[in-house]
Amino acid sequence: MSLTLPITTKIIFDNSSGDAPYVAYCPELDISSCGKTEDKAREMLREAIEIILEEAAKEGTLGEYLESVGYNKSGHHLTRPKVSFEPFFFQVPKQLKSQMQWLA
Repeated sequence: MSLTLPITTKIIFDNSSGDAPYVAYCPELDISSCGKTEDKAREMLREAIEIILEEAAKEGTLGEYLESVGYNKSGHHLTRPKVSFEPFFFQVPKQLKSQMQWLA
């Protein structure tokens, strides 16, 4: 049986990581991985997700795992956890503004 889970992938660039500066993160499953490029980070994330879900299935804990990260079983369907991305604005303290010239 094949299971299709719609997921969100967030790509983050971490300049301090020389070998694998791109981080791919799936908030629904709280899993991340990294790579030299965005595509490699996505590929590594897919592998990480497959490994974690396959291991949970082998151990008989897949349902528990999915529930623990927010998926709900409704009849024969899984509903995914709500993930929202909203702009968040805040006032930068004056002492930080001088260190963040690009904000001026």
